[in-house]
Amino acid sequence: MHRIIAITALLIFLTATPAMADRTVVGTGDPTMDVRNVQAAVKEGGQILLRGRFNFGQDGRVNITKSVRILGERDGSGDPKTRITGGFWTFYSPLPVKDAPPASTGPIIAIHDIHFDGAKGTPLHFPLVGGLDVRGCLVTDVAPQEINITWNDGETLLFQAGIVVGNRLDSPKRRIKRAATGTLTVADNRFFMETAKPDRTAGYGIMADWTWGADLKLTGNIIHRASRNGIEALDNTLGPKGEGSIAIDRNRIITAEEGIPYPHKYGPNGIVAGWYFSTTGGVEFSKNNRITLNGNRIEGRGDLSTGMLLYSNDVVATCNDIIMAGGSQARGIVQTGSRGFFANNRVRGEARYAIWCHPFEALKASANTFAWTDLNDFTGVKGQVLLAGTVNVIIGRVPALVDKGKGNRVVETKPCALPEADPEGDAWEPVSTQ
Repeated sequence: MHRIIAITALLIFLTATPAMADRTVVGTGDPTMDVRNVQAAVKEGGQILLRGRFNFGQDGRVNITKSVRILGERDGSGDPKTRITGGFWTFYSPLPVKDAPPASTGPIIAIHDIHFDGAKGTPLHFPLVGGLDVRGCLVTDVAPQEINITWNDGETLLFQAGIVVGNRLDSPKRRIKRAATGTLTVADNRFFMETAKPDRTAGYGIMADWTWGADLKLTGNIIHRASRNGIEALDNTLGPKGEGSIAIDRNRIITAEEGIPYPHKYGPNGIVAGWYFSTTGGVEFSKNNRITLNGNRIEGRGDLSTGMLLYSNDVVATCNDIIMAGGSQARGIVQTGSRGFFANNRVRGEARYAIWCHPFEALKASANTFAWTDLNDFTGVKGQVLLAGTVNVIIGRVPALVDKGKGNRVVETKPCALPEADPEGDAWEPVSTQ
């Protein structure tokens, strides 16, 4: 009941004008004034209209601590006319005490129709949030920030993202309970993530890691040239009463041609989802936030790219269209978890495999169903499908199957259609036995 009330309150907040008076803030182009004016309006909460062009300088930041609805204006073609240039974590919702669980649910935040240009790190960063709706925004020319992470090529790396939800960037040592929760929607945005140093930059369109009992809805976004993952949704746990879901639908992703080999060499990738930092979460029913992926279109352009890289049990993936550019180590769909259902997906182009089903750490790659995958326009460097787990089922014909597991099978059944419920002609009638 409490969750229903919370969701209803979120919907009212996101769609209705608050009772308090609206405020309009007009950009001046002066970083000192623009940051101060927007911060003063946001501090009061409620609904705020941003009009014109704002300059946040190199380090300008607005902290969001109250529920707020920040709106930009659109031009005649429907593109954001309001622009914010610069900033470092331009809109940011900090934890009350860094690295500590909050005592209460975070603010409900909506941000619509703003063009963020030239922010440092990310323009949109939400470690503490009780509900989120970011839509209709445009993000361009994000300047990478330097992060102290040791990897094969040094002790620091560059980081950039269109939006960050969850506390992994803010508190990288552990997930914070109750920090990022509620209904978290990122929809119909455009993230252009090209960078001058893709081999040293961990670049993301959407990073949604370490949320708590959240309903993640990542829908209808356009993401170009991220040097690591177009969409990353990792280690998002269910709430204590089983709250939470992840829907990744109808996004359009084109990867960069080159990416950073961190945390592993495979990339840049389209969608990465499941449990990677602690793969045991992907097999624990009480933790694993169930994932659906539907209607996404992904172009994997790197030599080591993966279209969809999945680390979770019980994934459902349908009607996704994946195009691979021919890398000898590239793969279309990677499934490491078990009991996944994959139907009516299409993989085109050329890669090492279209489907690669293989165990990884706690994930056993067993009892998955791959039904009617369209491989008519796919060329496999090693084969079309590799199965290394157990009792997986392929439905439909796969001419180039590499089976390294046990108990896997292929059922060569074509897609079928049921007859009409009321066919023409005489109706069937039972024969009397009297």
